[in-house]
Amino acid sequence: MQEEFRALEAWSLECLQCRHVWEQEYTVRHLTDGRGHDVVVWLQSEVPVQPPWAGVNCPGCGVDRVNAFPQTGRPGREAPPAVPADFERPPVEALYTPVPPRLPFISH
Repeated sequence: MQEEFRALEAWSLECLQCRHVWEQEYTVRHLTDGRGHDVVVWLQSEVPVQPPWAGVNCPGCGVDRVNAFPQTGRPGREAPPAVPADFERPPVEALYTPVPPRLPFISH
C-alpha cells in the first residue's frame, strides 16, 4: 500500500448514558492499495483502532452508546438564536385571517 498523507484529528465524544464528555486524538492514514482503492486507517498511539463513530466505550460508565463530533461540531457549543433578539412578535390577531362564509350547497 502506498501512503498518501496522514492527518491528526481530535474528536469530541459524549456518552448518551451518563453524559460524560471527553476528547480523543486520532492519527488518520489515507492509503491507496495495489488496485487503486482508497483505504483509511485510524490509529491511536500507532495502534489501529475503530473510527470514533464505532466501537468507542465511555471511560466513565463503560457504555458503548457514544456520540462522536468532529472538530467542527463539538458538543456544548451554543447555537445562535433562531430568532434575532430585536424581533417583535406580531399580535395574535394578526396571525389569523378571517375565513369567508360558506355558501349553502344547492343541488340541481
